Amino acid sequence: MPSYSSERSNKDLHYAIEKDFTEPSGEEDSELHKLPFPTAPESAPESASVNSDGTLIVISVADNIHVYDTVNFTDMSACKGHVSRVDAHAFQPGKPKVLVSSAQNYYRGSTPAEATIIIWDLKKEQANPLMTSSIIPSIASQATDNVADNLLMVQPRLELSAEEEKSLTERRLSFSCQSELCSPSGNFLIYMPGKPPRSNDADRWDVKIYSMATHEDVLALIGHTDAVMWTGYNPDETMTATVAWDQTTRIWDARCGHQKYKFDTNGQNWTGGFSSGSKRFAGTCGDGTFYVYSLDDGATLWLKLDLSPRLSSKPGRFILYDVEKEKVLQERISSLDACKVALEYKSMMKSYLEFYGVKFLDGGRKVVVLTAGDGGIETYDLEKWEKWRFARPNIDPPFNGDSGDNEEERISFRNHARKDK
Repeated sequence: MPSYSSERSNKDLHYAIEKDFTEPSGEEDSELHKLPFPTAPESAPESASVNSDGTLIVISVADNIHVYDTVNFTDMSACKGHVSRVDAHAFQPGKPKVLVSSAQNYYRGSTPAEATIIIWDLKKEQANPLMTSSIIPSIASQATDNVADNLLMVQPRLELSAEEEKSLTERRLSFSCQSELCSPSGNFLIYMPGKPPRSNDADRWDVKIYSMATHEDVLALIGHTDAVMWTGYNPDETMTATVAWDQTTRIWDARCGHQKYKFDTNGQNWTGGFSSGSKRFAGTCGDGTFYVYSLDDGATLWLKLDLSPRLSSKPGRFILYDVEKEKVLQERISSLDACKVALEYKSMMKSYLEFYGVKFLDGGRKVVVLTAGDGGIETYDLEKWEKWRFARPNIDPPFNGDSGDNEEERISFRNHARKDK
């Protein structure tokens, strides 16, 4: 039996598109441009966050966080304070210059370190910039291949002082399954204290609520006995929910920490979310069950979603489905046709051909999807029929005259925009 490492699979996995989202006219969208982003030589970018006013985007690379503006996508600064790989970060809602990040030495090969959370004030860094107005035009006028190197030379660094490093305490942010790190107003931060407890076992998994105004803990949510996978607030911040592997989903009173509901399932629970009116809570279980709970009386509705008879069980499918009309609105199908590997290896890679981390934004007008295997992030605007794609370096095929021979690592930023009629 052939052996095939996860490292090699991660390098080889290139998926092709059999079917894509279409405009109302039935046409598929075309690619317009790609913007290069400088990366640290020892690692590719891992994750990205956008601030509340849409002016900044941060991308984590190993133990650093790079800050870009969203107009020219220039690398404005680098936040340096974590000593192991950054595993979670998010901007504080309503505070576009406040960033929260976490590193908990979770990944194999990362530098041994205590789990830490850092709250960054990017406004302080901008008050004393190292990149002057005289430098920016000169860099922008140079060839594209030289831009990344020159930006790195003048890039401001936002680092912790020795006193700040001593004040760090062990705390963790929940970075799995689209957990919400802050309340909608940005007034509260959800975190977990200390080192990660044992998972797949009975242990104490407490959750704490931290005030961003007073910088103090205000609530402790106690009861879970296995890994907490998802946390979040309802829109008006009257309830908090936690979803865990201990076969429970719990709803808490966000004002006093009292447990309002405890919903038991038959397996490990992974993710959840409140409805916009806070009348229902939806959650998923590892056995494939999709649960909907009433937050008025605690009643449980459940639906075992098995799309295979209706839509086939072929992997690599992402669909937008109208539950009321029982109709597929949009469909995207990926394949392994672009993977230049032996047939016996392709059969092993099928399990990585999937989409995950689906999330609606902007009142349902946009949907963001994370693709497994190639680590891509795709955003669809369902009104303007635009699509953006962020991909790992050397994953997507070259276009717009790019030979693809440039050894500089890049993130592909692709914009599929509606054609002029």
